[in-house]
Amino acid sequence: MQPGQPLRIVAEQPWNAQGLDCDGGACGFAFDAPLRFKFDRWLLPSTAVRQSISLRTEGTQLGVFLFPEYDVTARALSYRPETALAPDTVYLLTVIEADEDANGFGFRAYDGKSLSSSQTFAFRTSSMRSPISATDASSKPNCSAVLTALQKAGCAAASCHGSDSPRMGLSLDSVAGLQRTAIDHVAHQSQLGTEVTQQVVSGGRFGTQMPIIDSGRPENSYLMYKLLIGSWLNREMDTLTDPTDPFAASGLTPGQIEDARAWFVEFGPMPPDNVGYPDGVSPLEFVTTVQGWIRAGAVCP
Repeated sequence: MQPGQPLRIVAEQPWNAQGLDCDGGACGFAFDAPLRFKFDRWLLPSTAVRQSISLRTEGTQLGVFLFPEYDVTARALSYRPETALAPDTVYLLTVIEADEDANGFGFRAYDGKSLSSSQTFAFRTSSMRSPISATDASSKPNCSAVLTALQKAGCAAASCHGSDSPRMGLSLDSVAGLQRTAIDHVAHQSQLGTEVTQQVVSGGRFGTQMPIIDSGRPENSYLMYKLLIGSWLNREMDTLTDPTDPFAASGLTPGQIEDARAWFVEFGPMPPDNVGYPDGVSPLEFVTTVQGWIRAGAVCP
């Protein structure tokens, strides 16, 4: 990615004309599956909303209400319909380009760049259900699980973010520490305003006044981005990513990491690249646990 380039969608389901050559709904897009998009870089969270796409039936033009969920680790956005789509039906999908003055709706990257243009295409649903994914059936991590994960990953060690003398005042080794220093507290490295308690939810320049942990919103949590630019995590994602799954979490390139650090992620990754993760700890599993807990509301205790 070069600075100034438009935001790109690198994978999408459904795709243009999917199922239109089917006979009787035997193939096509599974009618109960979520719509999914993967982007070449992180989204501006305020644009990862239902109004950035439009889904309606062909002919009747009836709109479908969609619920978005943004996976910042995979840079993938899923939309689940309020009710399952109708089987063997043609739908029109519009993906919206953000307008020039950044008002209104449409996808935009964290660096402010929008898609190069809007697009509308048709697809047909099949009469087949989608298989239940492992993530749909998984339980949400609780505070105890996250504290254990932080300890195993070395983040809560006495030499790092332990409560005795935590780096940057961030204590990650106890419920009290999370509540007092992290949950809904502005990150020191993003504190560019005059009031340290005033949070900004993806408004203005992305990254300014960002909370360390924004309850319910991993995409607006500074901790997530500090973890995501780590080389150990990105190497694991590149090694373990299923090449048959275009929506699997994939590593950032050195250029993408450099761009993120130039824009808003200050002073390197967490944990530092020269320290890394202890043996037996999966960086991707750790980051996924943290993201799931934040999305579930970052409840502690």
